[in-house]
Amino acid sequence: MKLTCVIFLFLCSTAAYAQQAGTVSISGEVTIPEKLKKDSVWVWMYITLPFTGENKIYKTLLDPHGRFSLMMDTQTDLTRCAVSTDIDKYDQVAFFLKNGRENKISLSYSDSGSISKLKTSDNPGFTEEELIQSQKKFTEMLDYISGKPREALYNKPFSAYVDHLNNYLQVKRTVLNKPPFLSERMKEILFKDYSLAEYYMSVFNYHASMVINYMNTNDRKMPDSSEIKKPVREDYSFLKDLDLNNPLYLYCFSYPTFTQELLKNSALDIPRIQDMPIREWTKNVKEILGHLIGLDQGLFYDMLASNAYAVQFEIELRPLTLKQIENIKNYYKGGDLEKILLRRNEEVVEQARLKKSVVINTTPDVSPEALMSAIISRYKGKTVIVDFWATWCAPCLEAMKESRDLKKQLTGKDAVFIYISSPSSPRKLWERDIQGIGGEQYYLTAEEWRHLMNSFNFSAIPSYLIFDKNGVLKQQFTEYPGNEEMQKRIEAVL
Repeated sequence: MKLTCVIFLFLCSTAAYAQQAGTVSISGEVTIPEKLKKDSVWVWMYITLPFTGENKIYKTLLDPHGRFSLMMDTQTDLTRCAVSTDIDKYDQVAFFLKNGRENKISLSYSDSGSISKLKTSDNPGFTEEELIQSQKKFTEMLDYISGKPREALYNKPFSAYVDHLNNYLQVKRTVLNKPPFLSERMKEILFKDYSLAEYYMSVFNYHASMVINYMNTNDRKMPDSSEIKKPVREDYSFLKDLDLNNPLYLYCFSYPTFTQELLKNSALDIPRIQDMPIREWTKNVKEILGHLIGLDQGLFYDMLASNAYAVQFEIELRPLTLKQIENIKNYYKGGDLEKILLRRNEEVVEQARLKKSVVINTTPDVSPEALMSAIISRYKGKTVIVDFWATWCAPCLEAMKESRDLKKQLTGKDAVFIYISSPSSPRKLWERDIQGIGGEQYYLTAEEWRHLMNSFNFSAIPSYLIFDKNGVLKQQFTEYPGNEEMQKRIEAVL
């Protein structure tokens, strides 16, 4: 009990969430039953870098003895990450990396193909069993359905939707109180992580959520634009209840995405940082957010400032200007956040060099029924990958970032990526976001979008079509499958 209390205090101390730019080493061993062994097994590491808003994936092959080693970037003294192998890529366990020491981990699989044992060099206050169970519990929250009938919310005040979501979250929270049992601290991390994801996907994208709500309660009919009200800045006073300075958020995979979606939110209308000095920009932001979040200083404002640059990095793939570099050095004065931002900037400079230029296409002047054929006919002799996306769709944007490496692998091959969006993405925001995507861009009318989604039986995004060089549709699917699988699908058509 004494050891648990001591480590518990460490997890919540200032030192635990101090920014610390660095690279940590991790070595490990995976034990696999004979009947599950393959010629080659990949290890996948998933890590969030909160101050530059990156969700990074590292992978490496096990050696013949089942061992591996990796070097990983980190931005905090203690970092939560997840690991799996391609025995079952989705069977993940969470663990913690500690800066300043070699990190070790060992996994063992049961005959059924699930991870049954875990040992780590750092598990601050958590049992190894709950580290194994934590990701499974998160998946249970995702999958849990209350069974209650759908309620019409599109015709009610914005606050009614927030109340509805909060009640829904509390129902989801009951999953965490069922066996196998977790510590209160782990339950709090998982609930915060899940809650932030719900807020940025649902509340921050209120219009899209209400369109879906209208369709679900009106026999799949689309609403008239006047039937859904737009939230205003003061509607976001619910942020005060989230305790956004809580250091436990740094162990939540959703925290940086939540922060970036807040910065992009049209109702809050937070100014872009551009070449503005950080102190001046932060002062302006506090005037907008201070009374809404109940905070005027602390960790969350550090997150906002660094992620203001991260939006530029991650969405636009645009390096820092000389003035921005000067502002960062003047404000952080050689501290860890300066190192973090400048290190990321060096990577973006290289990525931007390889980025394809943006081509904004006029939509063919044909009927909705003939639209897709007319678009594909513009790229005769090439394999065409069509990506249906939106500026408010966080999984879409994550897929865009992940696929940058894939596009490098396809350079010089007869493949072209085209991107299709609609008025659900505000035109001004769309024009900004496509700068970091590149490729062939189309902005359809609501009617054209609706027809294409219906004709291919898509009900969610991101969704994809792959056409061969003769314009014949070969594959269609929803949800990005990861670079490795996506490359296989594209090359099968190539």
